[in-house]
Amino acid sequence: MMLARSAHTALLIGLLSISAGCEAGRSSGDFVQIGSTKAGFLGPPAQFRAIHPRLADLFGKQVRFVAQPGGAALEEQLKQGRIAYAFLSFGEYADMEDPTDLELIACGVNSAGASARKAILVARADHEIKSIADCKGNRFAFGKYRDPLTDYAVRAVLEKGGVPIKDLFSELVLLTPPPIAMEGRLYRGRDVGTTIIGDLTVNAGVIDELVFNAMPESGGNIITGPSRDQFIELGTTEEVPEMVVVAGASADAEMTDKLTDFLLNQAGKDSAICSQMGVSGFAAADRSTYDHARRWLRALKN
Repeated sequence: MMLARSAHTALLIGLLSISAGCEAGRSSGDFVQIGSTKAGFLGPPAQFRAIHPRLADLFGKQVRFVAQPGGAALEEQLKQGRIAYAFLSFGEYADMEDPTDLELIACGVNSAGASARKAILVARADHEIKSIADCKGNRFAFGKYRDPLTDYAVRAVLEKGGVPIKDLFSELVLLTPPPIAMEGRLYRGRDVGTTIIGDLTVNAGVIDELVFNAMPESGGNIITGPSRDQFIELGTTEEVPEMVVVAGASADAEMTDKLTDFLLNQAGKDSAICSQMGVSGFAAADRSTYDHARRWLRALKN
């Protein structure tokens, strides 16, 4: 018991020391703090290891990545000036209550050269499902749980087509922890296409358009993977924007200009940065696109 109490005290002292160091760094201007929901162990998060030294050189200061639990927490930190910038997924941006005062300085570009993408609702070509309405009562494979594109946006298309979630076949997934099991849906991530052609009980689902377009036109099979001719398209979702970089209340205007120029004109040429961050480059962020998508996603969640 004494050992556990001593360890707890040491941990608390360590955390307070780190916090004090961060406060000192902010007040003295020695650090530039950047927020994200990714945490690193003894260094920057894996997604930012390549960009980290480039940013330190760019700013002429040490750069610290500060992990937060979600978009709402990042919003608070940005508005209070505790962090200068943040790297956000669209879902995290959409979780912000009111990002009006935040500056969108750049967004990610995907492998198709676009800053947004949609998902395609499909059915197996040799099945009797020929429309969204035909999905009623059938097994339907979603992508990632609570993903803006392959979960929420798909629900909207299904409901508009006359198939609310409750009318799909309800999955009883005994080995899947809540809340996924309790919601009774099948989630297959990037493997929806493989699932549809390999499992004859799963008749339809949703595929990210980047994944779908990367499939060969024909010749697909269970071993090598599906091809586009094995599916028919039932509909498409709204477009969902890619990741976005934002500046907060404490961001220095000159530093923001440097960061914007770096992201738009240099970062996309660094394959390590792009690979780690899951983009093929960066472009100027269109605020109207992000705010429109944010409104419909929040409406879907509510």
